[in-house]
Amino acid sequence: MKKLIIIIKIIIFIILFYLIFIAPEAEAEKEPKFFLMTITAYSNHQNCIADKYRDGLTATGTPIREEVVAINVDYINGEWVVRSPLKLGDKIYIEGLGNYSVEDKGRFEERNHTQDIWTVDVYMEDYQKALEFGRQLKKVYVLEG
Repeated sequence: MKKLIIIIKIIIFIILFYLIFIAPEAEAEKEPKFFLMTITAYSNHQNCIADKYRDGLTATGTPIREEVVAINVDYINGEWVVRSPLKLGDKIYIEGLGNYSVEDKGRFEERNHTQDIWTVDVYMEDYQKALEFGRQLKKVYVLEG
């Protein structure tokens, strides 16, 4: 009978250990990864993109379209460096806006590198709509990358 009680205690200990230490970590890994980011908009208008980059293609060579977003990059020691938490090729979901692909990039503005790291630019065909979009703070979920 004592052996049975010891076995039951060991089983209870293992179950409690799992529930307290293992299960919460496994559950946390299932939650989608997201960043709170500033969302802005751009178009292929001359006020948004310099003429030499207005060829209708993204930085990754795909046609520019409304399912595309741009991240900001910086020119450091002669190289373009991505410091955004998002990377070219990521598939993302922007809260309240939908699914997008990170295929384009723009330069950091010298005045605020930290803010630019946390900015995503949504492409819009209509220049006026891009202007009206303004700046919005939203969750950006990384679906795959």
